[in-house]
Amino acid sequence: MQQLFGGLALGALLGVGGLYAYQTALAPKPECGGLCGDGTTCEQGVCIVAVADEPEAVEELVEDDTGKRKGKRRRGGSKTGAGEEVLEPGSTGNGPPIDDDSGIPRFDPNQDQTIGMADGSERLSDSKVDAELAKLDKDFNACVRDANERVDELGTGTVKYSFGVSGSGKVTGVNASAPDNLVAAGIVPCVRKAIYGHKFPIFNGPEMKVSSSFSVK
Repeated sequence: MQQLFGGLALGALLGVGGLYAYQTALAPKPECGGLCGDGTTCEQGVCIVAVADEPEAVEELVEDDTGKRKGKRRRGGSKTGAGEEVLEPGSTGNGPPIDDDSGIPRFDPNQDQTIGMADGSERLSDSKVDAELAKLDKDFNACVRDANERVDELGTGTVKYSFGVSGSGKVTGVNASAPDNLVAAGIVPCVRKAIYGHKFPIFNGPEMKVSSSFSVK
């Protein structure tokens, strides 16, 4: 009986040992011997640092203190070493398109005028002309604002203009000039359109010549 128990006990031990050996043989071996910690992966038996996917870049509009759009800025992937968002190259110049003044005639101050017997000799007084030019200030300011949005730095300069006004109050033609920096920003066509679209008071007389200027500071 003791021999049977001993045989059973030995058989049981052998069975357990066989089961342990079977389970050990089937259990998967840890990659890289289990040496790779958090933030690393095992590739071909070597632990390497896992690289997180870079967030997708998203464009957003940038506004200045006045609410005007100044450019585009990228988020997520376009950052400085301090983590600050930076403007994309060439993101300026988001202002309105330059005005088309091709349909506005030029003013010829030396053009001959035909005056009939019924035509009068009235002219607009200097005060009336000044009052009408003052009404154009808001249009000229808009021209400056639009030009400033088209370039990185507008600069300064003087815009000079001259035009003719017929007795019906209609502007007959406009000339305008400005320094290169203001011309490049498209301010001249805007000024010409503003003047040509303005209606002056009616007077009984020949065409008048008006010349003036304003400064961009």
